[in-house]
Amino acid sequence: MKKSFAVPAKYTFVFAIFMVLTVGCSFGAENTSQVIPESQQQKLEETTSSDETGSGLGRVYLQRTESTGGSILTGVQRNLSTEPFDVVQVLLNGPIESEQDAGLRSAIPASTELLSARYVASDLVRVDLSSDIFQATGDDLVSSVAQIVLSLCDIPGIQRVIIVVNGQVNEWPKGDGSLTSQPLTAFDFPGRAISSQPAFPAVIEVQTE
Repeated sequence: MKKSFAVPAKYTFVFAIFMVLTVGCSFGAENTSQVIPESQQQKLEETTSSDETGSGLGRVYLQRTESTGGSILTGVQRNLSTEPFDVVQVLLNGPIESEQDAGLRSAIPASTELLSARYVASDLVRVDLSSDIFQATGDDLVSSVAQIVLSLCDIPGIQRVIIVVNGQVNEWPKGDGSLTSQPLTAFDFPGRAISSQPAFPAVIEVQTE
């Protein structure tokens, strides 16, 4: 006759903890861009609304005309979520009254509509705009593109932005005036925006005798 043995409760608890730790350690960090399948992109956009993610201090870039007559972009803080769609929509809404009083404006034509803005990779966002964006020409078009790219790249994790019009790929001007249909980065617009980095401390030479 076989005898049955009851497993002490404390061993059952230890085994459960071991299983949790084992499963948790099986997931490693990803260091490369993760492409999101097209079938899941819409689902991601729908399930990460600003209501669910909450809001916080974000930043969008607006344009200011300097005394020299040139234009510079500057980041202004807004209470918004870190969802790409929300950020671009706030940007397209233009400056609020206090920002207008401070001399800020948007180079993006006011009639431009946002059709979509979603992740297509872990560090890449695709923005689809209406053709009204082309009402901006010359330097204003460069600033318009820079406003979108810099505002989105201010979101942690986003490094590249591809802009399409009515679903069609277009060529866009970079800061140096060259055209590209490739994803844009903040580094494509050097000197276009006021740096948020603190000034370097002065170098003081100490003479020793």
